[in-house]
Amino acid sequence: MRFSFGIYDVGSLKPVRIFSHTTIEHPGYLCEYLEKSGICYEKIYIALGETIPKQIDDVSGLVFLGSPVSVNDPLPWIAEEVALIRLASQVGVPVLGICFGGQLISNALGGEVTTVPTMQIGWHRVALSEYAKDLFTSSGLFDSFYAFEWHGDTFSLPDGALSLFNGGCIKNQGFLHKNCLALQFHPEITKSMVHEWLEQYAHCLKKPSECMQDKEQILENIDECLAYQRIVANAIFSWWLEQVVSFKG
Repeated sequence: MRFSFGIYDVGSLKPVRIFSHTTIEHPGYLCEYLEKSGICYEKIYIALGETIPKQIDDVSGLVFLGSPVSVNDPLPWIAEEVALIRLASQVGVPVLGICFGGQLISNALGGEVTTVPTMQIGWHRVALSEYAKDLFTSSGLFDSFYAFEWHGDTFSLPDGALSLFNGGCIKNQGFLHKNCLALQFHPEITKSMVHEWLEQYAHCLKKPSECMQDKEQILENIDECLAYQRIVANAIFSWWLEQVVSFKG
């Protein structure tokens, strides 16, 4: 399924291909940002059994979203996506991975994905590395921000990766490796998505802890949290789209 919107002309730019792995972990605010930016995109729905395209010469960027499964699970489509990321890394196609998608990038580039002692869920403070402060110097980001988290795995940084974001409960929250941007938190989250996850993944919230907030904590001041996370998302998505638009594949 392909969409094209926007307020300015991006010429003959090829579409961004978004891989959605489960129906409730959709692109959310990312699609809104792409539409405002005039970027054409298409979605591949893994949960609906859609075939993963093997070629990447028909896209200007790849996005991999979240999933309740592990990168280490022996599922054929996971191996296919890992192979796509490796290929994209080799030829320079910009890649964005969010949560599970970030873990896919780590795995594809030689990093390790492991299960954490307790899930990290809710709004948690994330700090920018010195490199990230330079990268986003004109974006209005502070040295740290609250990000929405929902994951039970974590990734290591592959050789050559530059750390961008770090957290308390889970240290590695994002890195850049050449053309691949991996994030652990969810800048694409929307208010409706939060409520949907709280309903569908309620079983994850049985034992709240320092790293796992309960429903009331998550919903407290949610509008304020989302408003600031929009600033964070705008900065990240804007930087990544600059790579997409400038890619000469």
